[in-house]
Amino acid sequence: MNDSHLGLKNCIWKLVGEDEPKHGFVPDFEQLGENYVGDCGALNGPFEFKKIEWLKLPNRVGYKPYENAPTQYKTQNLSIMIEQLSMIGCFEIDTDAEGVTIYGYKP
Repeated sequence: MNDSHLGLKNCIWKLVGEDEPKHGFVPDFEQLGENYVGDCGALNGPFEFKKIEWLKLPNRVGYKPYENAPTQYKTQNLSIMIEQLSMIGCFEIDTDAEGVTIYGYKP
């Protein structure tokens, strides 16, 4: 997926053994090892793929360009990503109004 040039930037990582999901970013191809994800802003360091409980890619991400600014939103087109995932393997996926969740381990 990373090699697809979809331009996905923001995601939420839920790792096995962590209580709360962490906001981070979609890592560049160079940040992916054979069995690990490099620093993606979620844990301030690398972690193994097998630790990913789920990964959520939101349709819309809010941000403030400066302090006290009104929240602005960027959108991420996820439909192409869903198509590509179905072509490369069998993944447990949920889609809803907020985005797409891809499961490593479904609770």
